[in-house]
Amino acid sequence: MKFDPSRSTPAGYWRFAAEYFLAARAVHTSLPKLATPALQLYGQSLELALKAFLLKRGVSLETVAAMRHRLAEILKLSRRHKLGTQVKLSPHDIDLVNLLSENYASHRFRYIVTGATRVPDLTYIAPVCERLVAGLELYCTGFSWGIRRRGA
Repeated sequence: MKFDPSRSTPAGYWRFAAEYFLAARAVHTSLPKLATPALQLYGQSLELALKAFLLKRGVSLETVAAMRHRLAEILKLSRRHKLGTQVKLSPHDIDLVNLLSENYASHRFRYIVTGATRVPDLTYIAPVCERLVAGLELYCTGFSWGIRRRGA
């Protein structure tokens, strides 16, 4: 897929990240037994929020687009580009994103893959996602619509 730099902006990536976060939260809170779809949606939200940050920091669209679904790598690159100046993540938060990445990157939440796996508990990954999406809103979009008010 070819990405159009005039249409693939930090604000656009952030908006999609916010929408995936709100969808994840809706599934998580109203249908708590559907953990796998919620984890997929939280992963998508994290991926898009971090990519919005990287685009805003000047990383090329080609580089960002090529990092498909590799949350751990996207987070590592974001931290090298000073993510902490916008959103502080604790070592525990980073461990949770890396744990989610193990299954998200391999599409384990989307396709049937047999065998044991470890995943982060939704009650822990949800606040990390919310903090990241809400914390990057003003930086990536130039506006603050209040992600917490929208679907809270």
